Amino acid sequence: MVIRCDQEVRNERNLNSIQRAGVKLRSLTTDRRGEDANDVVAVATMKNDLAVTDRLPRRALVKNFARFSLGSFPRTMPLGQFLFEYLYRSGVRHSFGIPGDFALPTFAWLEKSKIHSVTMTHEPAAGFAADAYSRINGIGMVCVTYCVGGLNVLNAIAGAYAEKSPVVVVSGAPGRKDREKDPLLHHKVKTFETQRRVYDEVTVASTVLLDEQRAASEIVRCVQACLRHKRPVYIEVPHDMVDREIPIAGISPIVPEQSDPYTLSAALDETLALIRAAKKPVILAGVELARFRTAGLVLRMAERMNIPIAADLLSKSAIPENHRLYIGVYGGAMSSDEHVRHYVESADLVLMLGTFITDMSMGFYTAKLDRHRTVLATTERVNVQYHRYDSIQFRDFLESLAVAKMKPKHFEHPNPECLPLPLQKAERSESLTMADVFRIFSLHLDEGCCVVADIGDAIFGAVGIRSARQAQFIAPAYYMSMGFAVPASIGVALAARKLRPYVLVGDGAFQMTGVEVSTAVRLGLNPIIIVLNNDGYGTMRQIRKGCFNTITRWDYGKICELVQGGRTAVASTKGEFDQALSRAQKSDQLYVIELRIPRGEVSNQLAQIAREVRKIRGSRNLKRNS
Repeated sequence: MVIRCDQEVRNERNLNSIQRAGVKLRSLTTDRRGEDANDVVAVATMKNDLAVTDRLPRRALVKNFARFSLGSFPRTMPLGQFLFEYLYRSGVRHSFGIPGDFALPTFAWLEKSKIHSVTMTHEPAAGFAADAYSRINGIGMVCVTYCVGGLNVLNAIAGAYAEKSPVVVVSGAPGRKDREKDPLLHHKVKTFETQRRVYDEVTVASTVLLDEQRAASEIVRCVQACLRHKRPVYIEVPHDMVDREIPIAGISPIVPEQSDPYTLSAALDETLALIRAAKKPVILAGVELARFRTAGLVLRMAERMNIPIAADLLSKSAIPENHRLYIGVYGGAMSSDEHVRHYVESADLVLMLGTFITDMSMGFYTAKLDRHRTVLATTERVNVQYHRYDSIQFRDFLESLAVAKMKPKHFEHPNPECLPLPLQKAERSESLTMADVFRIFSLHLDEGCCVVADIGDAIFGAVGIRSARQAQFIAPAYYMSMGFAVPASIGVALAARKLRPYVLVGDGAFQMTGVEVSTAVRLGLNPIIIVLNNDGYGTMRQIRKGCFNTITRWDYGKICELVQGGRTAVASTKGEFDQALSRAQKSDQLYVIELRIPRGEVSNQLAQIAREVRKIRGSRNLKRNS
């Protein structure tokens, strides 16, 4: 039941593996024991000079973690009632899941609450929907039964942990009396603790509510950990506990950590000195800016200092892509274009703010970033060149940078004409290429769209999506779990009714979770689902050919007939796709558009990444049908 936060360890290990693979990062983090003689762990000297705090942001001791007082609750409540009322007041409006006998008493309380319960077709899809919902809403929830439900949704929750999505997992469970003498109950795996122990690996807090006296405080602890760390938590509810009266009074308030003012000042001094000296700085905006709602601070800083901004694949759309300072997506060989790649890699200072250091964000070891010209600031710590600063709150660091006095830098956009070219009449009869798909797709996007991309060329090709009007973008760009997009579109649609999901999904991923179209139809949602049908696992085929890349050919339009809702279209030319997308946009119904793309056709980004992966994996593309 201990709140853990091991992102620091994970980033450090990832950097080490990336260095060994050949990326020119030159150790963006230091060994925490300070064993490298060249690495200095910077600790600000404690001074009596109080003036050092003058420029630091003035904030209340308690921020978003205490959105309401527990004093507004009665002294006692049924456990189930308190659980869902507390989650509602913490921001949860929808829950995704599938009931089961151990969870039925919990679902009964959920149904009585203000939270709308959405029953999905399969637990993995419920997890993907809750993940996407949390990215838009700030917190999400999935409710399942013991083991067969909880372990079934585990992969989706692992993805939420990896990509910092705050999802609360509520699982029904055997009762307190059921556990006496350790009987063999249905759904049980090894011990009654098995599921909770498994979830300890993919959550920042977990609890089993077996004690009435501590139940409320455990619920508060877990939910606040979810909000604070932006990662999943696990709450197990035994079926014979959910109706019991529990005390609510006497719960200690959650006080957030604060920056050490002297360490913060030292980190700012060194960072600002580097920015002043830089002739060609660039900001690499990371996903934590979206998760912790700090993108506005970075944008304010960039505008004041006139510093251009690039995103990585996981943080795409965190910064408005139609902003004058935005240059595109950087990821080594997986960058949106060579202009972006050259600009970032030739910069004399790269400010990596909220950035995950992963093989995906670094383009499978093709990124070229040197530590001596890098500042890496995350919610875990701040690294300025060879110095590491702990005990700094990420928001404090960004707030201070946003108001710092700085002479604006000179900046010329490397590719000002980056918007897609309009479709010409003469080319409408030409067959679709993957580049055409994303070009035509980009022409139809606006502020009311949220692009939800699945794995494969749906996500690699989407790197280059740009539109004159800003659209949102969501994808599992680090964990890379297939089947995310269709159920995720349900989470997006319910979290933000003003956004219409535009789903990009390969035929293989659609066959995993596309049946959630039925849930969308039942709820009256109208996503536009574009199935990239290249006859099998096209991404894997680029890396290694084989019969294992073959899947059954579906008539994808028939799914609307099966679920008795929605409309369909099939396109194989540029004009057909453009027309189908125009019709889908004018319709208020769910739309499935099947794009029939030649088997070997891939985006430039996927082709480059496949080459790099083949080098790393030592695979050879054998000449055989697949």
